Formats: sequence, structure tokens, C-alpha cells
Amino acid sequence: MDDEHFGSCLRRAREDRSLTVGDVSASTKVPRSALELLEAGTLQGLPAHVFVRGFIRSYAKAVGIADAKPLGLFDRAVHSETEAARALSVSPVVDPSLAGGIVEDDEAGRRRGLGLAVFVIILVLIATITLSLLLRRPPQSGEGLSLARPPATGRVVASGVRAAGGRAVRAAVACSPNLG
Repeated sequence: MDDEHFGSCLRRAREDRSLTVGDVSASTKVPRSALELLEAGTLQGLPAHVFVRGFIRSYAKAVGIADAKPLGLFDRAVHSETEAARALSVSPVVDPSLAGGIVEDDEAGRRRGLGLAVFVIILVLIATITLSLLLRRPPQSGEGLSLARPPATGRVVASGVRAAGGRAVRAAVACSPNLG
């Protein structure tokens, strides 16, 4: 039986003793889901290999078989999985852009568009700030600085307060240029 894996060996021993997965789980304190994964022979979803080895020992002890055969099959499965992962990791990866093809994926296009939008926004902000500073400065020739009213034709020559009979009276004398 070359297609036999560690889980089928354990399942066959459990079925020979007429035990359920729940019975083995109760006697070994190993979660039922872990025992079902062991029996299926899958390594994905199981905890670290050191724990799985302990699960296999407990399972084998609970069903009354030696743990050497299922542990050997488990080690072989782990070794073949490790070799497959190593072969996959050392296979060369060719970058399509280096191989002569131009690859434009959507993500790179979106990033480039976002970068261009940010650049344009920053450029507009700088131009707005520069123009607002230039337009606030007064002209250098002095034109437009005088916002005061033009002087009136009559001038106040003297103003003062006189006391006349206990009341304060304000007097102002205005000179007119026509009064010569």
C-alpha cells in the first residue's frame, strides 16, 4: 500500500476497535477537528508539526497500535511537502517587463494617475498662494496709496472753548479763501 498515509493507518486501527472519532477525542484530549484532519491526511489546518507528532502518538496509544508506522508516514508526508515548497521557491521568476514585454497593470496605472493628481493639486496651490501674495503688495510707485478724501475748501483756523455766563460755548472760526 504505497498510497497509504498516516491518517488512513490511524483510521483503520480506530475502525478495527469500533471506536468513533469522539471516543478517541475524549480519551486523548485532542480536538475532534484535529483528529478529523489527521485521518484525512491533510497537513493544512493542523498546528505545528511537533504538536501533530504528539497527537499521532496519543491517537496510536488510544487505538492500541505502535506509533512508529504512523509517525514514519507523517514524517514522509512532511518531507515531501517541504521538498515541494523548496522546489517552488527556487524556480526562477521572470519579470515580463525585463523579458521585452511592456506590462501595464491596473494598479500601477491607478498609482501613476493618483501621483499626477497630487502633483497638479500642489502646483495649483503654489500658484494660488504666489498670486495672492503678489496681488496684496502695494504698487512700488506709490500710486493708489492715497485713499484719503480731498481737503475741503474751508479750513478751521481756531477752535476753542469760552466760558460765557457759566455755560461752555464752543467757537470755531472758519476762514474762507473768498473772504480776503
